[in-house]
Amino acid sequence: FSSSSSSSLLLVVKDSIILNQQQKQKRGATMMMMMLNFTKLTAGTFCGHHHQTRSSSSSSTTTKLFVKSSSNNGNSNSSSNNNNGSKNNNNNSWATQTRGGRKTRFNGDIVQTPQEKKLNKLEGQRLSKALAALGVASRRGSETIIFDGRVKVNGTKVLEPQFKVNLDVDVIELDDKVVQGGVEYAGEHFYFLVNKPKGYVCSTKTGGILNNNNNGNNRGEKEETGTGGKKALDLLQTWTEQWKKGNPGKLPPRLFTVGRLDVQTTGMLLVTTDGKWSQRVAHPSSGVVKRYVITAPERVTSAQITKMRKGTEVDGAHVTPVLVEAVTGDGGPKNRVAVEVEDGRNREVRRIAESAGVEVKNLKRTRIGGLKMPSELPAGMFCSLKPHQVSYVLEKSLQQIGGKF
Repeated sequence: FSSSSSSSLLLVVKDSIILNQQQKQKRGATMMMMMLNFTKLTAGTFCGHHHQTRSSSSSSTTTKLFVKSSSNNGNSNSSSNNNNGSKNNNNNSWATQTRGGRKTRFNGDIVQTPQEKKLNKLEGQRLSKALAALGVASRRGSETIIFDGRVKVNGTKVLEPQFKVNLDVDVIELDDKVVQGGVEYAGEHFYFLVNKPKGYVCSTKTGGILNNNNNGNNRGEKEETGTGGKKALDLLQTWTEQWKKGNPGKLPPRLFTVGRLDVQTTGMLLVTTDGKWSQRVAHPSSGVVKRYVITAPERVTSAQITKMRKGTEVDGAHVTPVLVEAVTGDGGPKNRVAVEVEDGRNREVRRIAESAGVEVKNLKRTRIGGLKMPSELPAGMFCSLKPHQVSYVLEKSLQQIGGKF
């Protein structure tokens, strides 16, 4: 070869090597971009699924304010239920925080793994608990029904409340009729906020002004009843009737109040079908603060407020309020005092006021935990709570200001 031909050949080889290196770098960069895009796409898919779950759970449990009647809650339940009542509980996928190193849902329940769910289903549940889930009665009321010999499981009479049943397999009859309905049929829990007026009692019983309530527990508790037997749960009758209309032949979910307000106290009252959440909110160990506003006939003095802050004896124990302050700055009457307590003992706020010589003309509860009473909700009316509003109740960081409704 001539020298010129050799030079040309060397240049071609050199250009080929450089081109191969550039192609390799380009392919490497392309692979890197593909991996990054895949990671973003995967993360976006998971986040999108999570937000979609939250959105669906909100729509399945939320309605606007109920006035005299509701137009969509009961019917939306019926349309979302299938024929055998096996509906997925969208609320159960709404994890919000952690407790003891494990995720919890919006109502405070610890998230169960698939293995734990399967194990619990195989173990079954007490017959009395199953009847309560089916909307028959409370657990204690269900025990009485069982003892009376009115319940059969798979055609056999059962007299033991602790008898284990699996509602996916076993057939339960009450008075020779198959029982269907309740939370078990609906597949979800329900949460409501009621603006309770005076004259209504937080009880399922009716009678005189004060009845001795023994119920076999030898505690002899006194149970207060409203004027003419009016119960706070009667205020949700429109929702119950619509649920029955949308689910013919099925027992409606059993509603009960979260804690109590005495017959003369007005304001915020929570009603639910979720027993675990109710117990968690009402028990003093949860540290859920309840805010009340006292309206007195005249302006309360600073000395009386100071004395109220020291607390008083209630049911044999000294109770001290979390906060006592005059209510100002909202343009309302100046004869109001706000009191916040954790214990929730019977007539605790009234007795704290009486110990300081403050006459209680009106008493209204305005906040439970981090959830405030919506100002637009009229007395005697109720609204359904969204999942995030349910979580506000147990959210301690919101207890001073309250979450947005």
